[in-house]
Amino acid sequence: MASKVLLVQGTSLQISTNEATSTGDSGLTFETLDCTSREMQWQGGQATENDTTTLCSTAKEFRLGLPDSGTMSVAGHWVISDDGQAVIKAADKDKKPRLIKVTFEDGSVFASLAIVSQRSWSAAVDGVVSATFNFRLTGEPLEESNGGS
Repeated sequence: MASKVLLVQGTSLQISTNEATSTGDSGLTFETLDCTSREMQWQGGQATENDTTTLCSTAKEFRLGLPDSGTMSVAGHWVISDDGQAVIKAADKDKKPRLIKVTFEDGSVFASLAIVSQRSWSAAVDGVVSATFNFRLTGEPLEESNGGS
């Protein structure tokens, strides 16, 4: 049996140029971050643990609260004139959610509303200026397979 893998090359990262209200928003325009991004990481959130222990409990009891969509970070090259990075800068300023959409090389999609929580860059001698963009995901993300393996 062959291993199942998903290659990174061919993955596309887009961000909506204007505010989005759901992962199904139609009519949005997007800028890509493909040629400045090197690494993306989605860190799923953790639901609140609600203590439901009562006087008749024999041990601590819990129920989970609402799901937390987590965070996403994108690392790559700092290019202030890049159209995608200009959208991130505008979103950081206006504090409105944008739709972030990752389309993998097999056609599967991860999409979420995202608020810019931090932008940073770093520079070292004999290197290139690197950047990291952090997003707080809000609402329920869309994870959609293309039906392939």
